[in-house]
Amino acid sequence: MKKTLKRLLAVLLCFTVTFGVYSKTAPTEVVEARTIQDVEKEIDEYNKELKKLKAEREKIAGEISSIEDQSSANLDLIKQYQQDIEALELEISINEAIKESYDLKRADVISQIAIYEEDREYRVSMLKKLMQFVYENGDINAFQLLFGSNNLSDFLNRKENLNDIMTAANQLIKDVEKSLAELEILDAELAATQSQYDSYVTELETARLNLDTRIKEFETIAGALNLNKDDLSSKYSNLNSEINKVREKIEELEEEREEMFNSNAEFCWPTDTSVKLRVSSFFGWRKDPINGSKAWHNGIDIATARGTAIYAVRDGIVTRADWFSGYGNCVIIYHGNGISTLYGHCDDGRNGRPTFEVKVGQTVKRGQVIAYVGTTGRSTGYHLHFSVMDNATASNAFSASYIDPYLYLPDIYR
Repeated sequence: MKKTLKRLLAVLLCFTVTFGVYSKTAPTEVVEARTIQDVEKEIDEYNKELKKLKAEREKIAGEISSIEDQSSANLDLIKQYQQDIEALELEISINEAIKESYDLKRADVISQIAIYEEDREYRVSMLKKLMQFVYENGDINAFQLLFGSNNLSDFLNRKENLNDIMTAANQLIKDVEKSLAELEILDAELAATQSQYDSYVTELETARLNLDTRIKEFETIAGALNLNKDDLSSKYSNLNSEINKVREKIEELEEEREEMFNSNAEFCWPTDTSVKLRVSSFFGWRKDPINGSKAWHNGIDIATARGTAIYAVRDGIVTRADWFSGYGNCVIIYHGNGISTLYGHCDDGRNGRPTFEVKVGQTVKRGQVIAYVGTTGRSTGYHLHFSVMDNATASNAFSASYIDPYLYLPDIYR
């Protein structure tokens, strides 16, 4: 029984040790707070993407415009070729009518040829019979006709008949030869005309086939252009959708940035408070320290030692960090909701310190060192000129109106 208890205790101890070790070694996920710098970085990335998408959309718009121009030109060409084909088809139909007239003429000539052939054959047969008669009766001369005649009248009749036969035979031969010559001329003319016509019709048919081919080519090109245009139009529409999504995301991030600005609404004091300081001039009308005239002072002056750290009073974006007229070396920070702050007369950095600890476009945190107290610009001594501007924008702080900084600053140094 004791052994059993010892074993159970040992098992429980093992479980306890194992669980304890596991619990101590289990990783803990550390979630880092999201900063304005993170938001600004995302905004920059989305703005770059937006610029890229717009450029791509512009390129596609140009390609669509080019395709529309090409399509219009091709359609004009197709219309022109169609008109040419219609003209050729009309010409071919006219020539077909001409061909039919030629066919009728040729049929008439062939009919005449047949008649001439039949007449020629008849005349040739008659000529053959005459020649046969002459051959069978030998060479008939005037003495034979005279002695073979019963009387002079019979002789004269026989001679006249023979002369008529010979004359008819000679005329028959001449008529046959003339008919053959005329038929040969007609056949030659008809053959030449037919050959020329056939050649012309062939050329017209070839031209029409070529035009048909060209039209099909242009229709293919036009079809391809239209298909390409449809594809580009689809891409253009998709890009518009992507651009709208990116814009929405940028708006969301800008709202997030504003909320982050607003989450730190309280201003801190703009200079190091661990050193001696005093507010030497307040907001409002005053006597100008240089010329003694009455002048409006748009901020407060904080007199303190040279090189005293100047702080960003609140989270924001640096919109200026350079020389600015009477303010000398000057920093301006935009804090969102139309509020900007100005830090003037910053030191010139001759004592080993940089003139500015920030640059334009940089996101700064509340209490971050941005510069150091100096007396640059229109100044009579070491101090910080601090102003607050309302109704400003990040790109143009000077469209704003100046308001009393004490509406925002802690009143400890009022």
